[in-house]
Amino acid sequence: MTASMIEQPEDVDRLTDTLRNIELTKEGRVPQKELVFVTEEERIHALDDPVRLTILKTLKRGIPDTITTRTRDEESGDLIIRQREVKRHALSVIEIVKLSAMDDEIEPITKNQVYHHLPRLIEAGLVVKFGTVTTGKRTTDYYRRTARGFVMATAPRLTSTKLLKSKVIQSIQRLNNVFGFELSDDEKRKLTDLIINAWKIEASSRTKIAEMIKGDVVDSDVLDLYEFLLNVYATGIEEWISTQQQIRGILFPDE
Repeated sequence: MTASMIEQPEDVDRLTDTLRNIELTKEGRVPQKELVFVTEEERIHALDDPVRLTILKTLKRGIPDTITTRTRDEESGDLIIRQREVKRHALSVIEIVKLSAMDDEIEPITKNQVYHHLPRLIEAGLVVKFGTVTTGKRTTDYYRRTARGFVMATAPRLTSTKLLKSKVIQSIQRLNNVFGFELSDDEKRKLTDLIINAWKIEASSRTKIAEMIKGDVVDSDVLDLYEFLLNVYATGIEEWISTQQQIRGILFPDE
């Protein structure tokens, strides 16, 4: 399987009004990748922390900004100003803290926590210092993810399983809210355990499938192919099939 390069989208971050005068770092000049499969142990460990995950999720969420363009009409000489709203994903530490407090799905984090954990994310190549904006005597640093999406392609560790459980519980709640499932508390608990077990079984082959990818992954469609191959591989594991059947039995008991 090969992953072909696709044209990078417009780099909105360095064009927004907030960052118009930004001085980019060497790392900040590197285009952001679309999708990265994380298989290295060191990078997995960097993801294996709730505060660092919150920072990454907040950077992915981004913050509203604007891009203002000014052109002059050739005939009348009038100045034409146009402004469009965009999402900016290069954020300052203060913005990361404020955004974390606005998201009901994550725990708010403090400025000290961000400063403490950012170096670890940068060291692992998951985040870069994007650049610095200078306003008078004040300087503000901005940070951005190295990829729009990260896929953890390895077996889970203990704390990863705890984070996975929290995510699964949220997903099950959405099943109730969006699809109208009326699951009892006991069914929710059983479903949570089954989904986590299925993920653990799949995890044994995640790295194997991810390492089959050739070249630099920037095409988000590769994720669909990755999940397809993962499921195909898992169908050869009896425990995975049994787990899926039990999940189906809870969600569709009358089928």
